[in-house]
Amino acid sequence: MRKLEYRVTFTTPAFLGNADQQAQWRTPPFKALLRQWWRVASSRGHQYDHRLLRAAEGELFGNAWLADAAGRPRFRRSRVDLRLNHWESGDQTSQGWPGGVIESVVTTADRRGTVRADVYLGFGPVLPPNRRENRPVTIRGAIAPGKDAVLGLLAEESKNISGSLQLLAWFGTVGSRSRNGWGSFSLTAIDSAPGLTAMPTPGDPLIAEISRDWRQCLDCDWPHALGAASGEPLIWVTKAYENWRGAMGALANVRVEVRRVAKAFVGPGNIGGIHLLGYPAGGKWELPELKKGHPARDHEEARLASQLRFKVYAVGQGLVGAVFHLPHRFPDALSERLSAAQQRWLAERQQPVWAGIHAALNRMPRLAPLRSTK
Repeated sequence: MRKLEYRVTFTTPAFLGNADQQAQWRTPPFKALLRQWWRVASSRGHQYDHRLLRAAEGELFGNAWLADAAGRPRFRRSRVDLRLNHWESGDQTSQGWPGGVIESVVTTADRRGTVRADVYLGFGPVLPPNRRENRPVTIRGAIAPGKDAVLGLLAEESKNISGSLQLLAWFGTVGSRSRNGWGSFSLTAIDSAPGLTAMPTPGDPLIAEISRDWRQCLDCDWPHALGAASGEPLIWVTKAYENWRGAMGALANVRVEVRRVAKAFVGPGNIGGIHLLGYPAGGKWELPELKKGHPARDHEEARLASQLRFKVYAVGQGLVGAVFHLPHRFPDALSERLSAAQQRWLAERQQPVWAGIHAALNRMPRLAPLRSTK
């Protein structure tokens, strides 16, 4: 067992809540995040087979379900323990939010509808103004950028644990709306812990190890690899901004454009490219087949997180936004609830949809693809 310590510093506000949805530093979200990125670091070595990966994960992180060939239980406690040096509450509130100017995004085809970038990327924990209630933009309590804590990790020696920590530094975000860039953080090594780089570089061996051609990624219905095209990772970065408001404003405008591209692909029964970016997808894009209480399918309300994710890095004196793609096909558990025509459309159109989105990201003036220098 080896003990490692890293300083976690938030680069964007983190809507990291406790059971009462109050802002608070907590260990469980970081352990869940470590497990997610351990899967990505380990997937290639397990032939992208979720059954093999789940068994290995259970051996490392603990389980109550594994058994050997004779049926004897192989239950065990986790061999990875995480600790934070404090569980303090966040002190960022609606008063004074967001602390400066933040840009708006155009959300309608006629370009008349606009919304602030923080509301657009954080709807839920960030609520729009309400004239009837005479209420300005309000937020759920958050942990402010710049706040930090020491994360201690006790784990068995494993290159995938070390690799997973580096992936957390590159791609990790925690809390509500974290896939939109909220709760981005940096990791700084303390004492003898291995150093971590702030941003990924295309030539890094770890990037090569976790990358897979994005079309092959569609063979699986769960996030298991960083997508790649022509040997280059599907990562796009913004210029450096002075503060988190600038970086998040840029990412909000990227998200609007991506959704606009996806909405151009429409199939039978209102299925569309927008559903590959997550579900629910907005009032106009509801699918009765995925709603709770549908007469033909007694299921819970469907939810699907986006496979296109955002992150904000602290680089020098500035902040850089990033977009990256962990491709996978539309999950089977949701697809089986759709009609046969909708299923066929998804199977046939998922590649063109993502190709269109990648092309749009390559063209966006706010972004530059992260390319190797070879």
